[in-house]
Amino acid sequence: MLREEDLKGLFPRERVEAFFEAFYFGEEPAYDLELGLGSFDPEKKILRLELRLKARPGRCLACNLTWGLPEVFKRHPVLNLAGVVQALEEKLNGFRVRSWGLGPTEEIDENLHRIPLIIYLE
Repeated sequence: MLREEDLKGLFPRERVEAFFEAFYFGEEPAYDLELGLGSFDPEKKILRLELRLKARPGRCLACNLTWGLPEVFKRHPVLNLAGVVQALEEKLNGFRVRSWGLGPTEEIDENLHRIPLIIYLE
C-alpha cells in the first residue's frame, strides 16, 4: 500500500529545514525530523504514521522540549500537515481520508521520540 519512500516526497528535507529556520529563528534544533510509517489496521481503517524526532549528535531530546510539539506541528504553516495528509490520499489506493490528528509525544529512548500522525480512513 504505502512505502517509506512514498513519504519522503510528501515531507521533504527542504520543508523540515524551512520549519527549523522559521520556528527556531536560525538556531540549530536538538533534533532531526522525518516522517515514517507506523502501522495500518485495515479492519479499523486507521493508518498511523510517525513524526520521528532523532537527537542530533551531542544534543539531548528532553521531554519538556518535545511534549508541546504536537500542537506546534499540527498548526505550523511551513510543515502543513493538512496538506501532507491531503497529498497522501492520492497514494492510498481507493481509501479516502475521513479525519486525522496527532497523538502525544512518545519517548522511545533518549535519542528518539515520535509523534503519531493518526489518519482515519473510509
